[in-house]
Amino acid sequence: MYGMPDSSALSKVVFELCHVHPRTVGEHTGLEAPLLEMLRQAIASDTSGAYGGGSSSRTGAPVDTNALTIWEGIRDTVGQHWPGRGDLARAGTPLITRLEVWTASLAGSDEELHLLEMCHYWRGQIRDLLEPPQEVPLRGLSCPTCKQDRVLMTDPDGGSVYQPPLLAYLSETPIRVTCRGCTGTWEGQDLHYLGAAAEFLGQLV
Repeated sequence: MYGMPDSSALSKVVFELCHVHPRTVGEHTGLEAPLLEMLRQAIASDTSGAYGGGSSSRTGAPVDTNALTIWEGIRDTVGQHWPGRGDLARAGTPLITRLEVWTASLAGSDEELHLLEMCHYWRGQIRDLLEPPQEVPLRGLSCPTCKQDRVLMTDPDGGSVYQPPLLAYLSETPIRVTCRGCTGTWEGQDLHYLGAAAEFLGQLV
């Protein structure tokens, strides 16, 4: 488990969470820092309250509450399941090491799939925090599948408001478009099925 990742899906996603790893964005490939380390740094300039086992309410320290919530959720879940839980001599073990030890302990067991699902979820949470998806409603365009030109959505105040059905996620590669009415999805070469919407997207990117 330590060092370079093996070919298993779980090892790969844990490696992204715990180690410097290659990442390709568009046509560019480079090295990315461990996602858990980037999450720790995103909490605040002083993260001693959230890192390890200390208090998370240090007075006066600026805290990104969204990052802290994600960190604490991962920390608590790993802390409840890793093999060193309850061992006072290992209470100071960093979260990254705990996750790797837990992963290694599950090799060949039925629980690997459950941990894989959790790690995929954590990776998605961290990426959405660090790289918020750029969502653009495609106004004035109808869905080519369900033909709706507007859908009724709930606004932040709990009321209802009509919104364009097509929503484009420009920060994804390839660009993805979904219909909030029929849940249809188009990306890559399939965007040409959107007709006018595809032409509009070509003007945005």
